[in-house]
Amino acid sequence: MKTQKTNIIKDSINYLKIFVPLSIKAASFLHIGQAITNPLKVSYIKKEKVLGLLENIGFVLGKYPTRKDREKYFTATTIEKLLNDLFNPTTQDHSQKIQQVSESIDKHLKQSIKTELFFEKDVSGFYSQELKTYSYNRNGSCMSGKPRSYFKLYDLINEDEQQVQIVGLKSGGLVVARALLWKDNNTFYLDRIYIADFLQNSSIEQLQTELFLKVKRAYKLSNLNTFNKGHIIEHLKAIHKNKFDLLVEKNRTRDNKIKVNFDIKYSNPSFDILVDSESFNNLDEYPFADTFRYVCDKLPGCTGPLEENYSLGCNNDNPKFILDCTGGEITNKEKNILCMDCGGSYVEDEDGIYYSEFEDDYVCDDCSCYIEERGECCSRDNATYNHYLGEYHYTNDLQN
Repeated sequence: MKTQKTNIIKDSINYLKIFVPLSIKAASFLHIGQAITNPLKVSYIKKEKVLGLLENIGFVLGKYPTRKDREKYFTATTIEKLLNDLFNPTTQDHSQKIQQVSESIDKHLKQSIKTELFFEKDVSGFYSQELKTYSYNRNGSCMSGKPRSYFKLYDLINEDEQQVQIVGLKSGGLVVARALLWKDNNTFYLDRIYIADFLQNSSIEQLQTELFLKVKRAYKLSNLNTFNKGHIIEHLKAIHKNKFDLLVEKNRTRDNKIKVNFDIKYSNPSFDILVDSESFNNLDEYPFADTFRYVCDKLPGCTGPLEENYSLGCNNDNPKFILDCTGGEITNKEKNILCMDCGGSYVEDEDGIYYSEFEDDYVCDDCSCYIEERGECCSRDNATYNHYLGEYHYTNDLQN
């Protein structure tokens, strides 16, 4: 596959030579091919560097550079930048041709990316990006690259046994997808799957599905609940349309309702995670959590409090704390106030949060507007803007 991709890059360069003149420095670019550390980039080595390696350290680059040579001595760049270095566009048509070929190669590399499954037990080291065995990318996660101290909660959870780890897909050393995999005895839950930003528009459902299926196979699971159930089922429907249509007919009930689950029963976990309450309270900082974010002093469905433990789960029925902050803080439900619309957490009397008497709830700056007639704020969702007067009215007042 690597050879095929390399040939596509070379064939595209040869194709461009027909339409666009080469630059005077083009001859110094040698062994152009796909980059090792980032499969969506190309790499090369310049003739001057080859001579310098020979002169300074006695290194002789062979006719067919090895993977190690390419990773150690070659320069990685985008296909667009390489083409602009290789060619000398003198007209707008030349520039447009380079752009077209660049986009075509980029699209092909994204569609043909090959990945391997990886597991990482050091959750704190991965999130803080201290582990140098990976090449990290922006992936829409607010926690990536935060200090290791933010993630000591995961160390605490794993103190007696491994209950949470990182699972992901990488191509070379480049992480293209990752998620938290939670475990309670022999039951697993695959948390929200984050995809590298440069693949967001082309491969998000494909990579989420690929990671889901590989984890499911790795643990030989008949069912794996996952945060991204909706995306994955839609992708499975699309790539297995005939099979899905057959399943629909086989599972159509007497009242014409369809029962097909594609082996994903729920988008939420079926278990909670227990953590020592004293150790939890003694943490200085906390991570933002997508799913196991509600910290309670009792298990769902139980009336009595837990002894010496908190439960972490997705049940928001009167939690003590919420792991919903991105700066290392934690929402203390006994001390904090939540916006009725966005759920943002504020300390009482803090700027930016208001109590609305006629809403009988709190609303923050971003979600509120001032009602001149009433002399106080309300939720924008419950207000109507008067373009003629340039002010808001409480919608219920207009209807009564």
